[in-house]
Amino acid sequence: MIDDHELSKHVRQGSAVTLILGAGVSRCRGLPLWSELLRSAWKMVTNSDPYADDLDLLERAHQAGLKEGLPPEFVRRLDFYRHPLELQFAFECIFNRLRWSGTRNKLRAKLDLRTRKRSKSDLELSNEQQAAELFATLLRKILYHRYHRKIYSNNRIIQDTLTLVGSAVRQSALGAESDRRIARVITFNVDDLLEQTVNSGNRRRRPLALPVTRANDINRLSNRRSIEIFHLHGFVPERPSEYPFYTAGGGMIQDVRIPVESLVFTDEQYWRAVGNPTGFASRIFAQALDGICVFIGLSMTDINIIRWLAQYAMEAHRDFRLMTSAWVDQDKVEFDAVEELSRHYWIVERDFNDPSKKKPFNFGTRVLRDVLQLRGVDRIEIPSWQSKEFHTWWSKCFLS
Repeated sequence: MIDDHELSKHVRQGSAVTLILGAGVSRCRGLPLWSELLRSAWKMVTNSDPYADDLDLLERAHQAGLKEGLPPEFVRRLDFYRHPLELQFAFECIFNRLRWSGTRNKLRAKLDLRTRKRSKSDLELSNEQQAAELFATLLRKILYHRYHRKIYSNNRIIQDTLTLVGSAVRQSALGAESDRRIARVITFNVDDLLEQTVNSGNRRRRPLALPVTRANDINRLSNRRSIEIFHLHGFVPERPSEYPFYTAGGGMIQDVRIPVESLVFTDEQYWRAVGNPTGFASRIFAQALDGICVFIGLSMTDINIIRWLAQYAMEAHRDFRLMTSAWVDQDKVEFDAVEELSRHYWIVERDFNDPSKKKPFNFGTRVLRDVLQLRGVDRIEIPSWQSKEFHTWWSKCFLS
């Protein structure tokens, strides 16, 4: 039995939710995690493996620990200390190399782009735009290299997490606006797997799921059949030509350039886009926190998400404490402040490390759980993403 902290009750009563997706949702289709994406990109640009020495040394440490009789649970947790911004810094180093024409020419040859005739508009791009375009092309090449369009087992299509999410989004798009269980989707993935899943077989002129990557994209949402998919870290679709620009007047501009400058991979790109408290990404996330948010496929350790939650929680708690300043029981003030804020949910697999089940989390996980609860996020623990129990609960909550 899954304890969903009354999420299904809120949904049945008509509260549409915002789904907030992370890399775990696309992982089931073969797409790499951020660390894997970085490793592949670094190899392509520098001809070297950034983690080769680390992994070799770590494996030797694991073997030595097991040989000395250390507990396997302890040995599995051995790892290198990683700077919390290591991935952003490393992607910044890659992007900086692409600012140099010599590096770009070598990479184009590796990606087999030299043989293709470049258009006049491509040649007129600035040096920075050329670097951004090639960076996006590199990401596209790595992202979709191992992409599995359908997952099979004994000739049956498995209902993976992406399929479940896509089905729920599609049903909300096809239903009346008052009956929608999903209001919008926010994703930190740059791929278009969700759009492909939702729009598959759709014969309507406008797709049921529309990617939104910049403020101007919101103009094309006059057709309320479409569910907006906000890509806060940018957008690198498999086939960019499939995403024309729909004007506010109902027209369609076919030949548009995907805004690769909106990608958020490097530390510099973060401060340009996400780091702006009044920018597009911050506004969209803040608006979502006014309603009910469901986090899926996220580790919830992203410092940017934690900061957004903290900013919202601090403001909400401050306002509630001011409203109840005359209350005699200040403990009740603190309790009710948390209760009033508690309307977000993080779906996560249960941790069965402790056989007694009395302490299922290690210290770091317990602290993360407690801090998220203070910021309005409850854990919905599921046996696994493949479990029948989770699929049944999801169907009853979002598809029935």
